[in-house]
Amino acid sequence: MLVSTGQSSAGMEFVRLLLKRGIGVIVLVHNAEEEQQLTELIGKIRVHRLYNSGSADGMPIASEWAVRHAFVFERNLPECCQDIQLCHSWCPQRLYVVTSSLNPVQLVYRGLGASYVIHSRSGNISFVL
Repeated sequence: MLVSTGQSSAGMEFVRLLLKRGIGVIVLVHNAEEEQQLTELIGKIRVHRLYNSGSADGMPIASEWAVRHAFVFERNLPECCQDIQLCHSWCPQRLYVVTSSLNPVQLVYRGLGASYVIHSRSGNISFVL
């Protein structure tokens, strides 16, 4: 699974749940602070650094990582759109966007390649597993 936590506690809890269930996870991080926060809270985890490159366009994911599902936790609209496009380019079978926003962004996210847009105030989406 590929997860972009958006530095949300819900995203990090979701990553913990995946690890607890023995599901392999690759986490996208946008800055060194986010990477440090993840490693402190979760421990050893495979991280794909987006901030080392000026552009995420030229960063294919390693071919030995089969990405079947991707989860993007919304932090803000531009970053979420970037993550959706990046995740979609890695061909996940299902791409979920988790948002607490009530704004009508569902069509934008779906137009960029999201399979599902989940509105959740608590961020708890363990039911999708």
